[in-house]
Amino acid sequence: MDLPAFEKLLQSGKLSYPVLIFAGPENFLKEKAFSSMVQRLVPEEDRRDNVIRSGSSAKELPDILQQIFSFTFNSSPRLFLIQDIDSATAKQRRDFVVKLSQGGVPADTFIVFMLSDSRTATEVAGKFQQQSERIDFWAPFANQLGAWIKRQTNELGAEISNEAADFLIELVGSDLATLHQEVSKLALGSRGKKIGIAEVKAGVAYLRQDNVFDFLEAFGQRNPIRALRCLETMLNSGEAAQKIWFMLCRQLREFKLMHSLLRDRPDLFEPVFATLRRYAQIAGKSDFKANQEKKNLLAEIQQIAGSMPETLVKATSLQQAGKLRNLYLVLNFSLAELSAATSKIIETDLAFKSGMADPGASLQRFTAEFLGSAKN
Repeated sequence: MDLPAFEKLLQSGKLSYPVLIFAGPENFLKEKAFSSMVQRLVPEEDRRDNVIRSGSSAKELPDILQQIFSFTFNSSPRLFLIQDIDSATAKQRRDFVVKLSQGGVPADTFIVFMLSDSRTATEVAGKFQQQSERIDFWAPFANQLGAWIKRQTNELGAEISNEAADFLIELVGSDLATLHQEVSKLALGSRGKKIGIAEVKAGVAYLRQDNVFDFLEAFGQRNPIRALRCLETMLNSGEAAQKIWFMLCRQLREFKLMHSLLRDRPDLFEPVFATLRRYAQIAGKSDFKANQEKKNLLAEIQQIAGSMPETLVKATSLQQAGKLRNLYLVLNFSLAELSAATSKIIETDLAFKSGMADPGASLQRFTAEFLGSAKN
């Protein structure tokens, strides 16, 4: 079962599986799904007695087994959340699951296993067979994150624009828990008004503290001091150099592709670059007039892309407003420069993948050398 199907069953009140296995890597979505079960199935006055969370230690597993089969004084459903059973020893886990499956889950009782290991999820599901259902929780893909933010905002009784959702991702990053926390605050303060870029900027700007998006913007603006400062902050906070390098390489590949297409198909891409030059003139402005003009220019690029072959549109992401807002940075680079740097990029990439001694220092060195060179 996938997450939308689970949510649909929960909303309809037809959730008939007494054992649910919440698997996959995205813990925030698992917690959110369990909270939805609590709110939907258990009246508030009974939650203290009927919602039980347990770990997977040698002491906790026998205790939770006793609680599952104990008497209850109310008729509301009972929810048991068993966390990290994949961290228990194989014997502890096997004994617990066998006793629970042989004893039969009591009526109006739901057992939720929250775990990360796929093999353990399969093992637990196999013991309960038709009584269980497994749901894998994965974070949305990058191109679906904006739509996820809009859905969360709607659930909170508010509305957010596409541009504001994309801007929120730029400020916060892709961590779902942090995104949901900020969306909740924005929805609370919206007072019935649609949340736009101005509201996001006012309410969330304090989070913008030298993250990877700041680094990419500084690199695109050819600002070595700010780019290196961002790098230092991220690396000191434990951000993986490999992840930063991947995103930087992707940005440089996209810039090179745009310049190559401009050279090979000027009939299609010169109008795009002409519009980007107009956008670059007001990119640093944030007043109402400038924001409206930016929006019109992005729409103009999307209209131009509408007459291009579909393959080129997908390759250049010219229909994605979130990508387009920073595409003007391509003007700060030349095809000759990007082509000349290809061998250095490949060399550095191979060194990263082979396990170099200090990837952070190598990334800083590449940034300093690249931005220190003159644009041809």
